[in-house]
Amino acid sequence: MEKVELLIFDMDGLMFETGRLAYRSYLKSAEKYDYEMNHNVYYYLTGRVEEAILNEMGNLYGEEVPYPEWREEMKASKNRVFAAEKRVFKKKGLENLLKYAKDSQRMVAVASSNFLHNIEEYLEIEGVIQYIDFIISGDEVTNGKPDPEIFLKACEKANVSPENAVVLEDSRVGIKAAKAAKIRAFLVEDEITDLPINMGKYKLLMDLSQSLAYEVKPDVSFKDLDEVVDYLKNEKI
Repeated sequence: MEKVELLIFDMDGLMFETGRLAYRSYLKSAEKYDYEMNHNVYYYLTGRVEEAILNEMGNLYGEEVPYPEWREEMKASKNRVFAAEKRVFKKKGLENLLKYAKDSQRMVAVASSNFLHNIEEYLEIEGVIQYIDFIISGDEVTNGKPDPEIFLKACEKANVSPENAVVLEDSRVGIKAAKAAKIRAFLVEDEITDLPINMGKYKLLMDLSQSLAYEVKPDVSFKDLDEVVDYLKNEKI
């Protein structure tokens, strides 16, 4: 097994509890605009760049309904929640894994579809930016996940070959992108299914239960980031 020289982290839902924050915003805005909203919608859309999210919302609900206004309200609601809480909350085991990466002399990259200013702000407020060697944001890529561009750029920037890297992801499109880049993919899925749903008059046109199956399987799945540390130590990679 190839030595891991570079850990590439997705951010939202993987490093921070922003998945729960985002879902609350999806739900609140869905209630306002009367859309059907459930956990599968979030899992289906998460990890994509903005243009892709809008395209998929059109597929999910139909081009004739006013989904762009709903999307704008989602983002505004998320910004309001973040402004009120001023936290995004580290995921269990995050700092442990980042410290281990540094102690074992591995590079750490954040490769996120989010905007650069948001990534930097979240890393700063949660006090982990000092562990990050560099960032690749959604602003810097032409094609969003599941295209492998963002992860290949991270390897190029680190001067590390894909076989010596690992991607840590919580989304289906992220796992697909990592495997397309021929990089080992570690899944730590973001659990939000305890949160409520909204029925709404604007119904989903697609059954998402089948589409949420992983088209490409992760190499390893974990329940939290502490398990990733144990795996790296035990496997000596």
